[in-house]
Amino acid sequence: MSCRYWTLWQREAQATINARGIGFDEIYAPYVPWTAEFWYVAQLNAHRNEVGSKVLHIELIDADGGVIAAMDDTFPVISPRPGEDTKARIAIAFAGVSFPQYGAYSLHFFADHHEMHVVPLTVRAPATNE
Repeated sequence: MSCRYWTLWQREAQATINARGIGFDEIYAPYVPWTAEFWYVAQLNAHRNEVGSKVLHIELIDADGGVIAAMDDTFPVISPRPGEDTKARIAIAFAGVSFPQYGAYSLHFFADHHEMHVVPLTVRAPATNE
């Protein structure tokens, strides 16, 4: 299984994900700890021998390698049409994610205990106009 594309998005309206553009990799927090809300949207490509329910494990890691938050869920990989590979499209909401300090973080995504994707994130203070 591979991650074909991914992005991080902030919600623009109730129950709507705006998945256009390139997403973001920085969060500008006026103070820390900062609580953020965002979405991870991805298309995963799989071979026909990977059909079935998959365990998804996600970890938010700080710059020192410490796990700040983790979650587990499952998602289905459905049987493809003859001669094709299959796709799994996922959208995961992250609400109430707390970043305790400014600096580097990363989101690590695992499917059935295999790391599929790492998303780097940096939490910064907003620039001041001086």
